[in-house]
Amino acid sequence: MPWTQDLIRLAHRETLVEDVIELLKRMGFRDYERVAGRKEWGIDIVAIRDDPIAGIEKVVLAIHPKGLASSRDINVFADLVNKYKADKGILISPAGFTKDAKVLISREHRGRVVPWDGEKLASLFNNYRMEPPADLVERLKAETEAGEEEGPLEEFELDAPLLHDFSPEAVLGKVASFAASKYPVKPEEVKLESISVSLSSAYIFSWSVEGDGEKDKAVVFSEDRIVLRATQDKNLSVPVTKALLNDSSIIHATEREVEVPLSPSEAVFVLKAVAAKELGVPEGRVTIHERKKVYVPKEARLEVRVGENLAGARVDLERGEVTFEMNPLPDNYFVERVRDIVRKQTGEEIGEYELKRTNGKVKVSGKTERFSFEAQFNGYTGRLLGMEALMSDDALSELLRNAYPQGRVINLEKGKKAAIADILLDGGVVVVSVDLTDGSYEEVRRLPSPEDAFENARTVIEGNFPLRDLVMESYRVLEHKYLELVLESADGNAVVKVDGSTGDVLDYLVEVTPDRAEEIVSEKYPDFEIKSVEGTETEYTVTAENDRHRVTVRVSRDGKLIEETDRVLRRDLAERIAVDAAKEIDEEAVIRSVTLNENWEVEFAGRTKVGRFVLHRTTGEVLKSDVRFTEMAIKESYLAHVREKYKEEQPAVERLVLYEERGYVHIKVAGKETLYYARIDTRTGKIISEDRAPTKGITAKLKQLQLDSKYK
Repeated sequence: MPWTQDLIRLAHRETLVEDVIELLKRMGFRDYERVAGRKEWGIDIVAIRDDPIAGIEKVVLAIHPKGLASSRDINVFADLVNKYKADKGILISPAGFTKDAKVLISREHRGRVVPWDGEKLASLFNNYRMEPPADLVERLKAETEAGEEEGPLEEFELDAPLLHDFSPEAVLGKVASFAASKYPVKPEEVKLESISVSLSSAYIFSWSVEGDGEKDKAVVFSEDRIVLRATQDKNLSVPVTKALLNDSSIIHATEREVEVPLSPSEAVFVLKAVAAKELGVPEGRVTIHERKKVYVPKEARLEVRVGENLAGARVDLERGEVTFEMNPLPDNYFVERVRDIVRKQTGEEIGEYELKRTNGKVKVSGKTERFSFEAQFNGYTGRLLGMEALMSDDALSELLRNAYPQGRVINLEKGKKAAIADILLDGGVVVVSVDLTDGSYEEVRRLPSPEDAFENARTVIEGNFPLRDLVMESYRVLEHKYLELVLESADGNAVVKVDGSTGDVLDYLVEVTPDRAEEIVSEKYPDFEIKSVEGTETEYTVTAENDRHRVTVRVSRDGKLIEETDRVLRRDLAERIAVDAAKEIDEEAVIRSVTLNENWEVEFAGRTKVGRFVLHRTTGEVLKSDVRFTEMAIKESYLAHVREKYKEEQPAVERLVLYEERGYVHIKVAGKETLYYARIDTRTGKIISEDRAPTKGITAKLKQLQLDSKYK
């Protein structure tokens, strides 16, 4: 039987929560958990799934207990969605939603709060091939049949009005509430089988006292119970007024009994005697003006059906006291119930079984030929709380062997109530879904054979990557939809994911060996010799040399991307170029160092010049230079300048100070009668400034002090 709105309406919260969790599993949610403290947290289920667009999606679900979900319920649930930082919330209201609630969702909570009513939930259950529990179907059938039958109550017409109202529905409600407080039952499970009402006759009198004007209405219940001033009694004033307006009444019950404590005449005598005594007047002065008979509901005796059980109750209608007793159902009732349920579900008879009672619950567990089962009932009502019959592993294996005698199970995934098997046949792989609760099975889909998938995968991989002569090393089925093939050869390996429905390659991971990476570089650089191959998780780094250069080549792990990341002169060649470049600056230059940084950096020293220059790392071209004259060269050059220009025969250097950072030197030379001062550029050797001072004379010392300070 498919799910219907009526079944959703009848299902208890526990049943709905379990079935919704199973629905989420079938809908593709990878994680789902029932919330333990529903009253504390306000939700029933937390679930997570991988959404192809949104990524990981967190969803919270809550079941609205009774009636239409209102706009207030929507706002409360939306706050819970935000509180628990969920991406979406699903509110399940079997009875549906009010118009205001629907408008609120569409205007303020669209996409965040998703409403599921009974029709929607039933549709989802049916779309995902979920069967309703057998006991739920039985309950619906029983309710339908009960609605068609006439009720047990009869209508009794009484010749006098009732002093107090009597309603069998109200009495049953009181009994049901009392039963629920004492036993593990729900008020709605208590159904009326019969109700017998005991009535007692009483009389309402209008009386007065002759002579003093005192009057009132009295109610005579019995010889011992008389209320003289009924209009002043808070419990009787209204009922008396109502009763005086009617002459008859009707009650509904299965039986009624009438007790007559006093006859009408006896009631008169009793009233006059009591009135005379209480009022302190002779009976003759007490006048009776009117008398009316009424019936007082005294007690109700009920027989009720509580689920599959029968119980008796007594209700004191005057005091409102309830007496209720119910015995647990016998063991054989539950055993027979389990026999019927297991037989209908599995087609097998139960063998060994065990019955336990705990806290008002009855658990029956056992085995059939192929199944193990466990059923839990309410020990008083017989309501089925849970039933699980699961096929054993051996029986599952035998079923698959019998269904596919030529096949081999290569993958088996067991869930709570279903198993999915991937079976290898000659023509491919068949995916079979087995219902573990009844042993039925069906083919879900067929996948290509590993060999056929391999041929297509090898063509794709060898056509796009530098791998040759691939063979299939292993394979497996993924998610019962795809084939994963592991291909290998001397050049490397590939892991290929193949679509089971089309045979197309969906994804792959290719990796070449270090030797194949070396071979790929050698093919691109035929005149180079491979020096080293180093690998990381994502790429290989290959170094190669020829007579002029050393190159570094990056090769991706899949061998498809080849990129030259560096090309540099060999060191011996760079050193030879450096020597030639230094000789051009100073024939006696000597190379002090050759260092490779961004480019080749060279330091040299000669007799007349020292410094450094930079060679291009790849071509050897001089990019920049920093050359200075040596102190010796500067000294000899300036002495020659003094001899030539000032005709000094034996000039002598008294002081030479190098300012390397500023790029010049200060020199002081003593001639025969003159001192010579100069500032000379160390890079060009040119005189920047020059001064002279006499060695003798009145102003000589002053001039010398000035020039010593300038050329210090």
